[in-house]
Amino acid sequence: MALDNKTTENKDFFNTGCISEAQQQPFTLQRLNTQGHFDQVHPRPAHGVVVFWEKRKPSGGWQVHRADSPLISQFLAAQKGQEDRYFTVNQFHHWRRVSLLSSLRTCYVDIDGCVDIDKALQLLIAARLPAPSQVVYSGRGMHLYWLIKPVPAKALPVWQLVQNKLIATLASIGADPVARDCTRVLRLCGTINSKNGAEVTAKVLTGKRWTLHQLSDAVLGERPEWKPSNKPRSARIRSLGAAREGRKYKGSIYHRWYLVYQDLMKIADWYFLGGIPEGHRDTWLFLASVSLSWFVPYDRIEEEIIKTAQMWTPGLTVKEARRTMRPIIRRAQAAMRGEKVVWNGIEVDPRYRFRRSTLYNWMQAIIPAELLPQLRAIIPDELRAQHKKEADAGRWDDHYTKTGVRVSNEDKRTTARQMRAKGMTYQEIATEMDMPLSTIARWCNKMLI
Repeated sequence: MALDNKTTENKDFFNTGCISEAQQQPFTLQRLNTQGHFDQVHPRPAHGVVVFWEKRKPSGGWQVHRADSPLISQFLAAQKGQEDRYFTVNQFHHWRRVSLLSSLRTCYVDIDGCVDIDKALQLLIAARLPAPSQVVYSGRGMHLYWLIKPVPAKALPVWQLVQNKLIATLASIGADPVARDCTRVLRLCGTINSKNGAEVTAKVLTGKRWTLHQLSDAVLGERPEWKPSNKPRSARIRSLGAAREGRKYKGSIYHRWYLVYQDLMKIADWYFLGGIPEGHRDTWLFLASVSLSWFVPYDRIEEEIIKTAQMWTPGLTVKEARRTMRPIIRRAQAAMRGEKVVWNGIEVDPRYRFRRSTLYNWMQAIIPAELLPQLRAIIPDELRAQHKKEADAGRWDDHYTKTGVRVSNEDKRTTARQMRAKGMTYQEIATEMDMPLSTIARWCNKMLI
């Protein structure tokens, strides 16, 4: 980690006395320079490119670099002291678009108008959420980072749920509800905020780098371990809501629309040479836009949709694409304001949602038989039943052993117990094995205190 020569002993940075003993973690308070900030967010190896933005450059000021480029250190050194320099906190294939996402590197919260880290920590403690890995003072607010070990784009639905929970928790101190997407650019440490001339500074808090599995357990609640039941299926379904706490049994709405988006991209890839067939382009673009509305903030949906239209629906004009996206953007704006609509007697998010059968009916004319087995969400009833049967069979292959662990985890439990027998603490074992602390405690047949 690259550090500047400023002292790290400033104990007045914030009052750690407000942190409960159960949640307190050691804070290093190390100050980061430009290189150190970048290295923490984008450790090697690289899995794509980082996009940089110079806000005031007339030509647009966008540059793309690999995090492991031999020239990156020289480039970062040149950014120090410059005005309004930003970078993506995740990595991409060539450009910062959801469809080009390569790896997720951090969860973040952009807080406007508040630089009191104590307030943020107190809210996180009250919600029983983990402290950030680092804080960046942006000149007129602060950015909180929860660093994660790189995960591929398919983890986006879980990442999005974590983002939403962190932002909602810190909303009362100015967390920006729009800044929740994976394509966001944030200010780079060591640069200058031109609005007030303040230098962007960063300090390490816990310095912890989570796996997304660990962070999602800490933020969303630990996922319950699956156990077979002798109850009739109808009784199991009725009891799911009451029996389980924390995460929902079924996949999130983000997971579903990410699967829909993946299917739409697979269909588009099939027609790579000529684009989506005529007569179906507006429908395909509409569904792709709806999918993006669950991951892209409303102020960037238009840009994403137009680029998608230009690539996959060459027969549609920009005017036609804008007409397609207009109702989608309106609903995304309503969702950002926290508005709800009534659907089947309950209040839900106003963004579009469609049944699987509806999606398939709209798209089946352009889904080749050879492609259908590769799809997950835009499929007919019989294929859905087949997928479920295969999933159930796989679940039973990894059946519960009635000894507190699944078959696939027996070796891990044995390893954990051997490490415990050698005198290692639960925390040391959890860190070494990259597993939740509560799981290690349960496997070692002890009560977690």
